[in-house]
Amino acid sequence: MVTTASERPQPVKLSRRLRANTFSAFEIPAYRWFFVSSTAGTLGYQMQGVALGWLVYVLTGSAVNLGLITTTQAICQVAVSPLAGVIADRVERRTYIMFVRLITVLAAASLAALILLHRINYPELVIGAAIFGIGFGLNGPARQALLAQLVGNERLINAVSLMSGGMNLMRIVGPAAAGFLIGAIGVPGIYVLLVLCYVAVIALLVPVPRQPVAPRHQGRNALGDLADGFSYSYRNPAVFGLLLLGTVPLFFAMPYVPLLPVFAEGIWHSGATGFGILSAAPGVGGFVGALAVASITNYPHKGRLTIVSVTLYGLALSAFALSPSFHVAVVFLLLAGVAAVAYSATVSSLVQTIIPNEMRGRVMSFYQMSFGISGLSALPVSAVATAIGTPPAIAGCGILVVVSGLVIYRLRPVLGTL
Repeated sequence: MVTTASERPQPVKLSRRLRANTFSAFEIPAYRWFFVSSTAGTLGYQMQGVALGWLVYVLTGSAVNLGLITTTQAICQVAVSPLAGVIADRVERRTYIMFVRLITVLAAASLAALILLHRINYPELVIGAAIFGIGFGLNGPARQALLAQLVGNERLINAVSLMSGGMNLMRIVGPAAAGFLIGAIGVPGIYVLLVLCYVAVIALLVPVPRQPVAPRHQGRNALGDLADGFSYSYRNPAVFGLLLLGTVPLFFAMPYVPLLPVFAEGIWHSGATGFGILSAAPGVGGFVGALAVASITNYPHKGRLTIVSVTLYGLALSAFALSPSFHVAVVFLLLAGVAAVAYSATVSSLVQTIIPNEMRGRVMSFYQMSFGISGLSALPVSAVATAIGTPPAIAGCGILVVVSGLVIYRLRPVLGTL
């Protein structure tokens, strides 16, 4: 049997089509600038996390103090997020983000000065974490709402997934670079680089066009706007279910992050280099997961994908915590990163495709609170880890991720139809 040219497989065309689907949001110039700005901010955030965690552990040697830093930042982030959502629906979002980013510039510069002058102590680090929490809380809802304005609903899941990919790429580069630079230029040098990163975040937003301000009811005060956002989120079954799914499992998942220094130094004795590798491993997996999700924009069962991903996330975390060696642990962190991004990117894009633009800032502020709320579990889990050991504490958290996800999916069956 002779195969005609038209019947033969054409891998080049298929490859081009796959690339076009995977990177379609990059066709929008404003999104490209927004993407680079956001990834620069994530690079700074990741380097800061490694430097701050290492500095706290060196100064105090306490898992509880690591948890307290994370909890302080989380409380501040959660506290300001609802107000940030109201503001994001009242102002031009791009200019507002540039203004708020000045807070992180000033915080990083202040910590850099204290470290260079050898005046840094644990209380100053707690205050710095609080200021960063306020800055991130004020920035988050507007940033996510602006993303949706720039690309529209048709390319939203692709844009969110690519953004997750860029951020996870920075989770690879940032911790690895910070782990190396701690030995090369020290923590003070890293904080000087942080200042430059956060200044670049602002500069890269300048080419992004100003966006129309969302219409709203005239005469409505901030509390009224906030009440409308709560009411809409609670009464819409799909939105409320997605907010729960984006918050509760993450609450149980995230305590492993501030405890990575304990795994690196206290359990596997791998030092700052091992800490950098453990911190980067979820980013490697997340980068792969983000590209996979970006290429399946038209996949019809995204709700089911979220529950499968959150289940795999929890199982991978438990396996990581109980790993018999450093190298096995890295493999399970890679898998956790793939599942985590598939879960979070899909939930975020589904929420954004449902809500109207005039509600976007407020609803996304509730979604943004999930990241702050997840940090509130760091302190109690750190205390449990001190009492029974870090591996069993994190393994238990992984099981709770799975259980909570399945319970929410059962209580909100509408998620299976999305």
